[in-house]
Amino acid sequence: MSPRLFATVALLLGLAFAVVTPPFAVPDEQNHFWRALAIGRGHFLASGGRDITPVVKSTQNFVWVLSREEPRQRLAQTLRIAAALPYDGTPGGTVHFAAWYSPLPYVAQSLVAALPLRPLIVFYGGRVANLLVAVMLIALAIRAAPDYGGIFAAAALLPMSLYEMASLSADAATMALAYLFTALLLIPPRRAWLVALAGFALGLCKPAYFLIALLALAAPLRWRSRIAIIAATAAGTLLSIAVASRGAYNQRDGLPVDAAAQIGCIAAHPMQFARVVVHDVATNGRFYVEEMIGRFGANEIKLSPFVIAAEVIVLIAVALTAGAALQGRVRIAAVVIAATTFFAILLSQYLIWSVVCGEAIEGVQGRYFLPILPLCLATTSLPRVRWRISPRAIVAVTIVCNGVALLTLVRRYW
Repeated sequence: MSPRLFATVALLLGLAFAVVTPPFAVPDEQNHFWRALAIGRGHFLASGGRDITPVVKSTQNFVWVLSREEPRQRLAQTLRIAAALPYDGTPGGTVHFAAWYSPLPYVAQSLVAALPLRPLIVFYGGRVANLLVAVMLIALAIRAAPDYGGIFAAAALLPMSLYEMASLSADAATMALAYLFTALLLIPPRRAWLVALAGFALGLCKPAYFLIALLALAAPLRWRSRIAIIAATAAGTLLSIAVASRGAYNQRDGLPVDAAAQIGCIAAHPMQFARVVVHDVATNGRFYVEEMIGRFGANEIKLSPFVIAAEVIVLIAVALTAGAALQGRVRIAAVVIAATTFFAILLSQYLIWSVVCGEAIEGVQGRYFLPILPLCLATTSLPRVRWRISPRAIVAVTIVCNGVALLTLVRRYW
């Protein structure tokens, strides 16, 4: 898969998702919208707990028009009303929102949000900018590790991947940087500082994917470079944790959710937590796969079983027939990193979203595993395989599956 072919297909399908998906239909997109607006106006960090920022009246009206349930109107009618709202600069009050992530994954959206444009243009311009940056970074990943290009392309062209990249979500930059960082570690360039820079940027997005940096220990690098890469990723991660701590608050009012108390519960009853993890994987593993490939809205919009099966088959075929098999120590390291990251994601949701000492891990969604999907697939690459799935086959399945996904969204919303 060439970077140019991937970028062409991803941009065409991504733009279709950006247009077909209604505003704020992507999980937490309204929160991401407020965060991008705040950063675009120079407000980078939360003051403590839920953040607050002033917005102009037209933007406040824009969100109100798109969020109201009565009177019921067709989406096209609602968008026409929202499109008519001008940018007038009149103060409209303040809004509250979560500020868990650093400003880095909002750079593209906030640059658009800083412009004095109509709210609808700011919203869709932010989506397009987010898509362009994500596609560019993943194209660079394919160029950096061409032997694994099919793996990166197949993962990035999943309906859920494009759905997230074509939104205002911070997941787009997180996923794209994770792919680029993974590619640079699988086939390290001569300039190790580029790998360290990618690791630092990924660390600034979400702390959960820090362990990808440990792949440097098995990569063909000098020890000085390995230490620099891990240190840079650790530095970005620590800054990201500091930002998250600054904006931390209990998002589930009325429920006993407390990370410190949950850590104490795990320390006191480790076997109970182990049983919770095993039960979660056994019960929800299949749903995580479905959600990773594509479940839209608030996970209530399911794709056809045909789409799920077709995408799973393509992912497996691309993984098994990658251009190069991982060396033994790299493969072992990748397996350990992927498994540990999977566990870390479950643990993080148990700490910040689940009831203290509860019997279930709540809040986990399949899209959280997209950043480590290429690393997982690369661990299954077979040595000395002559046959490879062609880029045309990947593109053909991608177009069909995403076409079905887009039609599903049209039927649901339009």
